[in-house]
Order: sequence, then structure tokens, then C-alpha cells
Amino acid sequence: MDIEELFQELEETIEELEKEEQNGEIEECITMWDSDLLETFQVYISDMIHSGTMLMWAKAFHQISLWQFQKYYDGVVRYYYENFYGNTDYKITMEVAQYLKQNGYAELYEYYIAPAVEGYGFNEYPEEMYPVLEKTEQWIETEDGERAIWNFYVDILTKNRAALIALQKEKQK
Repeated sequence: MDIEELFQELEETIEELEKEEQNGEIEECITMWDSDLLETFQVYISDMIHSGTMLMWAKAFHQISLWQFQKYYDGVVRYYYENFYGNTDYKITMEVAQYLKQNGYAELYEYYIAPAVEGYGFNEYPEEMYPVLEKTEQWIETEDGERAIWNFYVDILTKNRAALIALQKEKQK
């Protein structure tokens, strides 16, 4: 997979969506899991994890995509906040939350951090936190939530384009 071609496709997708939005034709935002393009970026970034090259922006991209995926397919409490798969522990959640906060993703930060509770594992999530969790789960599916997450993906990929290209070139050596 050529990362430069992926970026070209991303730019074309952004242009297409902007035209549709201007014409009032866009019905909903693209999510990670209904976009082959975003999913391909996710696969490439996941490869970075396995190769030991995990920069904080890549970790944030990866975790937010897991968070969104688990909302739509499994539910974020059991599979994300209770760390069912072993890749979303409290420490990682806090690191990603800090990254979101420090890099201008305030709305995403607010909803991402709200349900996080330290020290709970599978089937132990505190019942009193369910209203907070429900608010987050509902937000993820709203137009505002999907747009904030989409904008995060686009922004983080755009800002780190050179780094992704350089990593791919290094990997090809």
C-alpha cells in the first residue's frame, strides 16, 4: 500500500465531501468503519504499533478508531473502557486524552475522557458511571460527534503526512 496514494485519495474524498456539503447533499459524516480509506490508514498505523514505532499522534489515531469501532460493534464500556481486548487500559486512555486536550480536540477530549475510570476490568465497570457512558455513546453517533471524529482523523493525518511517508520509505529499505 502506497501512503502517498492514500493521501491523494484522502484529499479527493475531502473535496468530494465539501462539494456535497455545499450542495446540501451530504447526509452523514464518514466514520472509520464505513471508509476503506480510513481503515487502510488504520491498518498502516497498526503496523507501526507492531514494529515498535508508535508516536503519540499515531497512538491517539489508533485508540480513537478503536473507540469508535467498539461503539458501533461491541459497545464502549465492555470492550473499550473495561479493556476486554487488552489494548485500551486506563493509562493509554489518559495518554490519549492528554494528547487530545493539548492538541486542540476539546470536544472529542470531553467525551472520550468522561467515562474513563481507573482500576476496573472486565465486568467491573461501576454502575454509577453508566449515565456518563451513555452520554458519550450517544454523542459518538450524533452528527456533531461523527464530524468531530472525522475532523480529528483528517487533521491528524494531514499534520503527520511527512512522518508517515518517511516511515514508509524507511520500512521499504
